[in-house]
Amino acid sequence: MQLDKSFLEKQISKATEYLDEKKNVKAEKYLDKIVKKDPANDEAWLLLGIAKRRLGKKEEAIECFTSATELNVSKEEAWGLLTITLVDQGNIDTAKKTIEKAGRLNPDNSRIQFLRHTLIETYIKYGPFF
Repeated sequence: MQLDKSFLEKQISKATEYLDEKKNVKAEKYLDKIVKKDPANDEAWLLLGIAKRRLGKKEEAIECFTSATELNVSKEEAWGLLTITLVDQGNIDTAKKTIEKAGRLNPDNSRIQFLRHTLIETYIKYGPFF
């Protein structure tokens, strides 16, 4: 069965609205349904990870961000959020390995290369900045 791309885009848009409005529980429930329907949707995994992170479900957020990066190795936001969520848990070595992997998989992506060189140190020094 082919998923209706337009319908899925509308669902992602609605989930983004919930996140923008800080309706994180609602976004999480909505996005859980989306990833069940379309487990290959990297954007849905990213947004679900954001909702779970905001709700303090960091292990689940890590799983979501990991899924997003596995589906789309150039998903900059997912690599960054995966890295800082690992830092939040005190997994600095794993965070370093994660952002290094992102850099290896995306050698021509200047934004990921910038994150590779600055994200962890900046995040540790200044804390959450988003």
